[in-house]
Amino acid sequence: MKKHWKKLLILVVVTLLTWCPSPAPHVYAGGVPTGDDAVEIVMPDGTVFDPVYYAQWNPDVAAVMGTSRFQLYKHYIEHGRAEGRVFHEKVINQYAGADGYLYRDEIEPNGVTMRTIMDPATGQTVQEVIQPQPMTFLSAVSTHYNTRIARATNVQLASNRIHNTILMPGQEFSYSKTILPRTKANGYVMATVYLNHQHAQGIGGGICQVSSTTYAALLDAGIPVTERHAHSLPVTYIGRGRDATIASPNLDLRFKNVYDYPLCIQSFYANGDVTVMLVALK
Repeated sequence: MKKHWKKLLILVVVTLLTWCPSPAPHVYAGGVPTGDDAVEIVMPDGTVFDPVYYAQWNPDVAAVMGTSRFQLYKHYIEHGRAEGRVFHEKVINQYAGADGYLYRDEIEPNGVTMRTIMDPATGQTVQEVIQPQPMTFLSAVSTHYNTRIARATNVQLASNRIHNTILMPGQEFSYSKTILPRTKANGYVMATVYLNHQHAQGIGGGICQVSSTTYAALLDAGIPVTERHAHSLPVTYIGRGRDATIASPNLDLRFKNVYDYPLCIQSFYANGDVTVMLVALK
């Protein structure tokens, strides 16, 4: 009887292992992004750029640009898109539109969308090809921060909140409003701030690194600002004259989109570097 139960137990274990195998660890080859640099980037049109996929399918690019997702993404915008390079796995989205029609979007690895639209009343379908949204690289600046201290939370939170902000022609951007009030309820934490020419502790310390990185990107793109204020003390993460301090409600970083086409602010971080990139949607 004991032997019978022992055999039955072995059979159950083998069955479970067969139907529920442990997931194999994802091992990246040399020259492929890992860690924070393997994180995907959401582009202005909502399409996802996958740096791991881009490096794996474009080894010639990875050999030159390295494993930084910023460098790989920058290459895609500047060159890869025009060359038709692939940057993500094929994606299929199916949904009902506000017009009552049914949509099926097959987004190819090179970003081209094959859209099928069906009228559920008649069953008739039409197909159309949608090319990737045009994008032109304007500028980008990266600054380094310490990921092991509290201010890193504020740097990353502010970076997330300005990412993919799109400004229409003539529209003004307010950094302070975009990142929301610096409160615990909005996710900000205590960190070092400058107060009356001295170091102090305050909620949101570190947000000025992202505003300074943004200001530097604006300078490099030749976009004038409508408001900017320098810190009362030198900062270590960016050069003199390229910083921009924020203090609610009086000090902000603001600028207008001076172009006749939409402008997108993209911001992301990886491995202790925060990057702000300006992209023209044309």
